[in-house]
Amino acid sequence: MYKKNYTFFIFLSLVFLWCVLAQVPLAALASSKPSEEVDAPKVYERWCSSCHGLKGRGDGVNSTLDMAINPRDHTDPLFMTTRSDDQLADVISGGGTKVAKSPIMPPWEATLTKEEIRALVVYMRGLCDCVYEGVISHKKLRRVDVNFR
Repeated sequence: MYKKNYTFFIFLSLVFLWCVLAQVPLAALASSKPSEEVDAPKVYERWCSSCHGLKGRGDGVNSTLDMAINPRDHTDPLFMTTRSDDQLADVISGGGTKVAKSPIMPPWEATLTKEEIRALVVYMRGLCDCVYEGVISHKKLRRVDVNFR
């Protein structure tokens, strides 16, 4: 009679289970960092630079000229002064679709802690060397986006 050997399937199942469970402690450790220990440049490099580039210019390896919406240049003070820290945090946590922008920008709220998101906002302000200027004129917004109405 034919006897089934389940050893291989049990082995594969255990390997899969181990791979899934091995990720849980790493995520828990990453999210338990106190805010003063957040290394924003490393967080930016790990999660943002593939699209926004190592220097934040929107020229990462995943950015191409034929994209419908290219990654934002975080070094551009003309644009960055038009967005509040809360708006930047909303884009990071909720992704591009949360603010009617590129659906390619993923939401990071399940990956990054609130402290990491706040640290990224501070880091991005350093990239542009600028601060939010409050409500600005339509004239300035048209310089940022010619299609602004």
